[in-house]
Amino acid sequence: MAAIELAGIEKRFGESHAVRGVDLAIASGEFVVILGPSGCGKSTLLRMIAGLEAVSAGTVSLDGVPMNGVEPGRRGCAMVFQNYALYPHMTVAENIGYGLRVAGVPKREREARVRSTAAMLDIETLLDRRPAALSGGQRQRVAMGRAMIRNPRVFLFDEPLSNLDAILRQQMRGEIKRLHRELRTTSVFVTHDQVEAMGMADRLVVMNAGRVEQVGPPADVFRRPASRFVAGFIGAPRMNLIDAAVTAEGTLAVGGWRPCDGLRFRAAAGRAVHLGVRPDALAPMPPAGGGPVFTADLVEDLGTEIHVHARGEGIDLILQRHADAPPIDTSFAVAIPPRAVHLFDAETGLRIEPDAAETLRQGAPAWDARRHSSI
Repeated sequence: MAAIELAGIEKRFGESHAVRGVDLAIASGEFVVILGPSGCGKSTLLRMIAGLEAVSAGTVSLDGVPMNGVEPGRRGCAMVFQNYALYPHMTVAENIGYGLRVAGVPKREREARVRSTAAMLDIETLLDRRPAALSGGQRQRVAMGRAMIRNPRVFLFDEPLSNLDAILRQQMRGEIKRLHRELRTTSVFVTHDQVEAMGMADRLVVMNAGRVEQVGPPADVFRRPASRFVAGFIGAPRMNLIDAAVTAEGTLAVGGWRPCDGLRFRAAAGRAVHLGVRPDALAPMPPAGGGPVFTADLVEDLGTEIHVHARGEGIDLILQRHADAPPIDTSFAVAIPPRAVHLFDAETGLRIEPDAAETLRQGAPAWDARRHSSI
């Protein structure tokens, strides 16, 4: 196990600035997931930790020792790739033990370690097969075995589950977390899939356009996103983001609508903002005047939940319901609980907190789909 420290990490490819000023400390034994859209710099950052990409500026350290300029094979990092990177002409046993053979480990010891590693991954019966005879999940287990057998200080996973179907991805997520609990090896896992990120991470690192947007436990990142980007990227369905303004008195205004009168944002008075609300926090209610009226124009019943896409007075919303969802073409108003409000500066995209003393509870009439099919 090793602690990882990234200080002021930059990476340029000609005129392209792939990674910008990343500072990150990863504790020994921690499982950290780097999450972000394609092209945000997350895989490049991982490759700089491994030594597969040179650092343009800044320092990569393992256990306090700078690694800049240290060859990949001398860093003690093992990397698992998206495309498995298995040798097609070798058996499973030969692929797993290849690194030990190159290192000059005696054959008897090498074979014992291959068998032990295969047993941990439940692939003992596959040792004589070649990669072409394996399923995608089995190939990924072999790739993990090849990394594990070296007893590395750090595991680096570069979108290793992207080529698997949904069922296999779920199984492999559990397998990787089980192995981490047993081995406690420091692990950095890169993905664009928020389900993987939320379900696997001890801490989540959200990246965008080469920068780190937020770092924290997954639940904290979800409940208190630090920026408009994080708010819109984390969560399915995505958070509703509505153009709004803060009045001189610190109240929220969406045109003539004053949602959440119990909140004040006096420090942001007079500024343009984005009002964010998670779809599952929106409560439909009978129209009573004073706010926009929405019409359900698409209703998706997914079995465990219902997504209602609605539009009204220039505002598009998604509501996530588990029962009593407004039917299609139904008109309704919405109630926004104060505790569900997230506010972001329209210019900087950064989170704005409400005045602490003004955070009040609000209730709303319950929606009854049988009684309110239209206005």
